[in-house]
Amino acid sequence: MQQETLDIYNRLTMARLPSLPQVLLELLALCDRDDAGMAEIGAVVSTDAGVAARIVGIANSPYYNPKRSLQNVDQCLAVLGTGTVRRLALNQAVAELFGRFQGGGDFDLRYFWYHGLCVAVTARHLARQLGYANDDEAYLAGLLHDVGQLALLTTDPDRYPRMLRDCVGEQVLMIQEQAAFGLTHAQVGAWLAKRWNLHSLFADSILYHHESLERIRDAHPLAQIVTLANLLNSLPETALAGLEADLAYWKLDVTLIGELLVAVRTEARGIAGELGLEPPPAEVSVNEQSATSDSTTSELAEAVSQRMQGMLAQPEAGEASGFEAALRDVLRGAGQVFGARGCAVLMPQDEMLAWRHPPDDAARDLDLRVACASTDSRIAAAYRGRIGLAGVPGRPDNLADSQLLRLLDGERLLCLPLMFAAKSLGVLAVALDQATVDAFASRQTLLITFAREAGKCLGLALRHEQQLDTALGDADQARRRQARNLIHEAGNPLSVVRNYMSVLRSQAEQRDKTHTEFALIEDELRRVSRILQQFKEPPAGAIPAARAQPAALDVNHLTRNVVDFCRLGKAELRDIDIVVNLAPDLPKLRKPGDSVKQILTNLLFNAAEALHGKGTISVASALWVAGKDRRYVELSVADNGPGLPPEVLASLYQPVQTGKGGEHAGLGLSIVAGLVEELGGMLQCNSSAAGAQFKILLPLDAQDA
Repeated sequence: MQQETLDIYNRLTMARLPSLPQVLLELLALCDRDDAGMAEIGAVVSTDAGVAARIVGIANSPYYNPKRSLQNVDQCLAVLGTGTVRRLALNQAVAELFGRFQGGGDFDLRYFWYHGLCVAVTARHLARQLGYANDDEAYLAGLLHDVGQLALLTTDPDRYPRMLRDCVGEQVLMIQEQAAFGLTHAQVGAWLAKRWNLHSLFADSILYHHESLERIRDAHPLAQIVTLANLLNSLPETALAGLEADLAYWKLDVTLIGELLVAVRTEARGIAGELGLEPPPAEVSVNEQSATSDSTTSELAEAVSQRMQGMLAQPEAGEASGFEAALRDVLRGAGQVFGARGCAVLMPQDEMLAWRHPPDDAARDLDLRVACASTDSRIAAAYRGRIGLAGVPGRPDNLADSQLLRLLDGERLLCLPLMFAAKSLGVLAVALDQATVDAFASRQTLLITFAREAGKCLGLALRHEQQLDTALGDADQARRRQARNLIHEAGNPLSVVRNYMSVLRSQAEQRDKTHTEFALIEDELRRVSRILQQFKEPPAGAIPAARAQPAALDVNHLTRNVVDFCRLGKAELRDIDIVVNLAPDLPKLRKPGDSVKQILTNLLFNAAEALHGKGTISVASALWVAGKDRRYVELSVADNGPGLPPEVLASLYQPVQTGKGGEHAGLGLSIVAGLVEELGGMLQCNSSAAGAQFKILLPLDAQDA
């Protein structure tokens, strides 16, 4: 590879593609609005190749860990979120203000923008016309087809603007590019697409967009669409007739294409009007161009200045998020700012600097540590406040530094100190290639600023979590004290009632008739005691005992007892006909009986309240088989009442206020749902004007079967 070509690729690594100020202004305004949706933001992003390229590149980076390549703007925006898009737009705007494309440049970017937008809209129409499934992908490929030109404008602002301004055709331009750089803008664009993890066929649509129509016939449909769209928007209208034979291959004709191009230009100018951007005229004088650029740049400068002041006045992000979220934000931010291959945060733990991973990090099992007191580690030196660089040839590195550099897959390891409240918090290690290191060599202020803000983000998050833990600990202690007091107070009357029931049972004249009823009441009182005991705090320092295996549960016997007890204790059930239909020989379950009893009791009480004292409740059990190996015991409770209203069905299992008054708090069904979930079962509800039915499916374990 020629040295000139290599230099271009090295500079492309750090290239920030220019964008139109009007688009950035609109994007910043949208991101500031609370009611702006992703669809609106996506529409603006899709009008500018520079903004779209930045969004696509970041969304497909390892820091967002996409499961597959994201091929359109909407997918990328969904991954990034509004906050990240706003920060990217602000960074892009700052780059425009202080970068190389201010004032009266040699090349008016409006020409590039308008051509790219027309090609994108044409590609979308052609995709629909030719039956290509993903018209959004075709739009994005059309928008980015000349992204290599933007990249060359950025990397060689001295020569390339003159090439663009003076070229007499794109084929001639590509010959000049090859002679000057050893590559063409099509090759640069395809290289960028691959770097953004876009799939190979997408990159090919950029690489081959200047091929002849005859040659492109054998390519993938996306490449055909982009090539056609570019050619149709590059030729004068009088030349369209010469394409009639070629267009016939795609079942297109000149008349149809003419109508399509009129619609495309109308749509492109409509988008320009919405953004307040005047499309480029056929000829523009240098004075007019400079005035437009100066005016827009001034407006953008004021907008960015105000927004930056607003951001500084807002609470820090760390105040509202946990440490893990802050850690993820720091790593993603480093990836965006430095274009890093990999990043790591190391924080002190037992006189060592330990690698801190976000919970979903694929490398979370890699435990790498560096001694805080190490004298030859650049990571340890950064912990003591000094920016360091590991991996420099001819200079020995600490072994742990070298290992981390290899794990992060970089050529150099930039080590930045993370400080908060004048104390060292840890180290941010960033893996870079040599070209990126060279680009940042003269940008020490950026390194220091980013490290300071990263330390502040993590420090505030840690402080917030510590304050929250303290507050929760105090509240938990108060709650436990109150629970112990309530349990103690409730235990006294329960004990009295149990004793009194025992005396009454022994004195009952018809002992044989009342024995069962007394036993049911005593059993329920014991269950209430067990429920209350669950709130008690275990003794300090005690180790919870392993949960005992539940005894074998006879579901039918338990169901009969629950029905008898509810008849006895629920006044509304005394005039309601309860039909019990239990399947014989059901297998016994290894489930806690109290939980099943609580489920049935709640469902029976709810059914009784729905019937208002008159009607029928059906209680049934059955063996339910699903597939070869899945077996369940089914319990059902149905009533012939009016059914559940739609608003109740919409939030059926949420604890809500029911309006019944008194002791009813609308918790019954939410408790049922939670208990069924704890038992590993399923809960179904059917409701109509003929009544409501609830089914509980409790799984049978192998030992139950």
